[in-house]
Amino acid sequence: MYKLAFIFLIIFLVSCEANKNNNTIQKQNTEELAPTEITIDEAVHNFGQLKAGEIVLHTFVLTNTGDNDFVIESLETDCGCVEAHFKNQPVKPGETALIEVEFNTAGLVGREYKTIEVLGNSKELKHLAIFAQVENELIDIKY
Repeated sequence: MYKLAFIFLIIFLVSCEANKNNNTIQKQNTEELAPTEITIDEAVHNFGQLKAGEIVLHTFVLTNTGDNDFVIESLETDCGCVEAHFKNQPVKPGETALIEVEFNTAGLVGREYKTIEVLGNSKELKHLAIFAQVENELIDIKY
């Protein structure tokens, strides 16, 4: 019993240390890049009325308005129902990048507000947001 607990403890410590090292490497890569300015044409998108189970897509347009290359390190969402995708390449000054967001409404109901954080070497942290009113026949909530 103690051997099993010891093995789990070792695995936990090793996995935490590996994750810590990976995060440090990612931070060093972003810190080496000079900060730049970016703008987002439409940072908020409203999908309107949706039925539960629908999967909808929206593309956000990001423009590098600074003097240095912009590199997207990652996109973090606040829900498993939202997936965000981008091409992993530097955005030169004056160029644009596309961030594709997929929203899966399965199991949702009512007013939904989801956010996506754009992590990279921008001077300010950028947020994207999506809204929807989801109708679900299986769940009836009155506001």
